[in-house]
Amino acid sequence: MSAPTAGPWTVAIPAPAPWLSANQRRDLRRQTPDRRAWRDAGLVHAKRACLPRLQYAHLVAVLRFPDNRRRDAHNYYPTLKALVDGLVDYGLLPDDSDSHLVGPDLRRGPALKVGYGEVVLTVADLAREGDR
Repeated sequence: MSAPTAGPWTVAIPAPAPWLSANQRRDLRRQTPDRRAWRDAGLVHAKRACLPRLQYAHLVAVLRFPDNRRRDAHNYYPTLKALVDGLVDYGLLPDDSDSHLVGPDLRRGPALKVGYGEVVLTVADLAREGDR
């Protein structure tokens, strides 16, 4: 099965582990399994969605936490960094540098009272003239 030729593409990724936050002061060795779980989830769900291979894309992430507590969405950038690394592992983009990726832009969505919640990613192709 191949991905549609025109985007944007949307992928819902159930949170595989606790959210990674910039406010955490955890030992890096204790964070590694959670980071790996998020990275692997990015790869697995990109593969399931048959996302295309792109050269330049914009990524918007809607964070759906399991409750409505007050949060600063941008503190969860470490979660998105792990997911984006998984998307690069899959081959969505050659790299997650600024020359290939705009974003990820983080937004807060409605609560999803299941497990740890989910991240809904929307990928838009920003192919520039000469990229195709």
